[in-house]
Amino acid sequence: MLEASEAKELIDEAVEQEEKKEDAGRAAEARQERAFRNRVALLVGVFAVLLAVIHMAAAGAARESLLTAVQASDTYNYMQAKNVREAIFKTAAAGSGGASAADRAAFAAEAKRLRAPDKSGHGIDQLREKGQELERENAVARRASEGYELGETALQVAIVLLSIAIVARSGAIVFGAVAFAALGVGMALITRAGMALPWVG
Repeated sequence: MLEASEAKELIDEAVEQEEKKEDAGRAAEARQERAFRNRVALLVGVFAVLLAVIHMAAAGAARESLLTAVQASDTYNYMQAKNVREAIFKTAAAGSGGASAADRAAFAAEAKRLRAPDKSGHGIDQLREKGQELERENAVARRASEGYELGETALQVAIVLLSIAIVARSGAIVFGAVAFAALGVGMALITRAGMALPWVG
């Protein structure tokens, strides 16, 4: 038969072993949680770097879009000014103001010179072509800017999801974040390759 002191020792020993098991379980859980947080933090860092790179590309495309829009506008304004001058010279060459034949010939020659191509590319038709080319460049830059911005947005969503995953300790949310990041990088790469995303302007 057990004495009270022996029974107490056995109970204390059993309690101590149970506490050790609980401590070991908590330590293992803490290690798993720390490892999970470290992996997620590493992903946040990688996604932040990708976001910065795509943001630079988006800013460059937006700048290019703005510059080409301004250049196209300036080119068309210059062309319009030359059109007005050409019309004035053509009207004067038609001769209703009492100008001499020599003056009318000079007016007609000046009107022709304004439209004719020149070395500096300032003929009316040359300016029209340059304006159209700048409009095409603007459209490409604008689509690129929008494509990069969509990639940025997807990466921002991915980073937010990773923050939620840390709190929720959810691998499924991490998987969703990785999917969004892959989508964002994919859109940026497609845009970089010069292809337009189907849903972008």
